Amino acid sequence: MNAVAANKEADSLGAGGADWKFALLGALPRAPRIFTAATFLAFAKTIRPDISSATSRLLVGHLIRAQALRRVTQGTYLNRRALPPAELYEAAPVIRTGAVLSLNSVLGELGVINNPSRIVTCILPTSKLKSPKLGELKTEAGMFRFYGLAERFFPANAEDEREMLQPGRPCAVFRAEVAILQWLHLASLKRSTLGELPLDVDLELLDLELLARLAERFDLREVWERWYARAKDADFGTERAR
Repeated sequence: MNAVAANKEADSLGAGGADWKFALLGALPRAPRIFTAATFLAFAKTIRPDISSATSRLLVGHLIRAQALRRVTQGTYLNRRALPPAELYEAAPVIRTGAVLSLNSVLGELGVINNPSRIVTCILPTSKLKSPKLGELKTEAGMFRFYGLAERFFPANAEDEREMLQPGRPCAVFRAEVAILQWLHLASLKRSTLGELPLDVDLELLDLELLARLAERFDLREVWERWYARAKDADFGTERAR
């Protein structure tokens, strides 16, 4: 954009007084928690129907500087005026379609394991027809790490979602029982970049009946039982606070 065009857009952003901009700020708590450039433009049009794409982009920049939005990647933003403010993990399924929070992020958040990582760890479904981009992704807001697993580790219907996903979350988040089994499976694979599941797991925070049922479903009963025997022998870690 040249200087003349930029000045015109700046004038457009300031046109009509401050009322529409205040109205937009006031609507952010009820707006989407995660914005893309397209969804922000659609949101802005509910306040100012004649807003252009260029003016919308300028407005995003103003809101980032005002800390009302936080840029994750180019075209992906956290709504920090949402109630409660949007968190980094919520952007994962926007950055990588189908991503579900799991592994260290889930277990650390719930206190099932010690020393949670600041890296957002997610699982993506893979198959012969699906080859998502895996590995680490550094963004302006933080680091993501994406792992791939077969589709059998993901919910196939509404009943599966109730059993495998945490309720009441703003995006898909696996239950701790699922995250443990996914970790055990990934760590057992050749060329895996994921280390072994720590032994100092707080099993009191888990639904062991659900875990056993899911281990059967995922054909991981023996893997789970071997890990459990090792953890029990180690008294589930000697450093966990009692």
